[in-house]
Amino acid sequence: MLSFPRRRNPVTHNAIRECHTSERWDSSLKTLIIVYEIVKTKRINYISPQRIYTERIIMKQITPIIPYKDKIQDLNIDIIEPNLYNPRERFNEGEEDELIDSIITKGILNPIIVFIRKSDQKYIILDGERRYRACKKLNISKIPARILVREPNILETLSIMFHIHNVREEWTEFAISLTIKRIVNELGKEIKDLTTYDIKDLTSITSLSEYKVRKYLKFLDYPDEVVNMFLKNEVNLKKKEGPDPDILLEMHKPIEDMRKIMPEILNEFSEKRMIDSCITKKETGIIKTNKEFRFISQSLTAAKNGEIDTIVLRKNLNHFFNDVTYTPEQVYHETAEKLYQFKQFKKNTDTFLSQIKEFDLRVLNNKKKQEIISVLDEIVQIIKIKLID
Repeated sequence: MLSFPRRRNPVTHNAIRECHTSERWDSSLKTLIIVYEIVKTKRINYISPQRIYTERIIMKQITPIIPYKDKIQDLNIDIIEPNLYNPRERFNEGEEDELIDSIITKGILNPIIVFIRKSDQKYIILDGERRYRACKKLNISKIPARILVREPNILETLSIMFHIHNVREEWTEFAISLTIKRIVNELGKEIKDLTTYDIKDLTSITSLSEYKVRKYLKFLDYPDEVVNMFLKNEVNLKKKEGPDPDILLEMHKPIEDMRKIMPEILNEFSEKRMIDSCITKKETGIIKTNKEFRFISQSLTAAKNGEIDTIVLRKNLNHFFNDVTYTPEQVYHETAEKLYQFKQFKKNTDTFLSQIKEFDLRVLNNKKKQEIISVLDEIVQIIKIKLID
């Protein structure tokens, strides 16, 4: 049974829907909608007052930059059209079937959001294309809608859609990436030429952190065949199934470094083939976590700095992309591990020498002095043996 916070009374689905489509949109009715939406989407049986407060903040965040008309209207579905700028060009049929079942049993709980296109007076969807598609399949003639008071320009359209969908976590990783790409194009910029100020503009338009904006821009550095492969999987597979997009983030720097110091390897292996190899290793458990790809990055950094043999590294990278059982750690072990061990050893010895210089050995008694001398003699002997070997 659903448990509500103190001073909140349970309400039926129909009452919730009535609240949501009513013109009376006061604080208590907003809270009822929030409670219902949390229960419906998260399948939980208790909602804390703090959670309700948080969700009300989110609702404020998704208020568009152009206000709505006062009334929610039931629009004829024939005068509504999908938005050409919606990055979700394909929809998961399983999700669509679930929505159809929900509409059959409970009706349309959330109005869609639209604006009127001046050129032909059509209503263009900003939010709710899946609801619109489901209603068409069910031959429902009218659908409740909130209407913007004016037609947004392209940049406003992208910003509003981005804001609504991203806050609600409805868009996939690559849907977000493609929307950012469209925003960049609309700003008259090229992704490769974006400055720090441009990134800040994108964070303002999308309300994403700078880290996330840069993350989604990195996805767009890959060839279309890689991006389309991930897009297809996002549509056809459930969440947490299929290839992990974060593999692209971890391999972004290694591929960039390979392009600089050994471009010939990119002639032998396309970026898609490299990524396919990495995906296979992750899916079969050869690679446990994405952080393991950083072993490759470390080896490439050493090669870029002229500290290891590039030919040896290239041979090992060939092995890595050809052999599904060969791990990033093995590449590192065969190429750069000794170098990084030396660097750590040098760092430790520098620290040790600094401590000896700063420490007044004269304050020690003879026994302690002898202990230090013995340790130093042992270190010298070990180093001599190691150097001879």
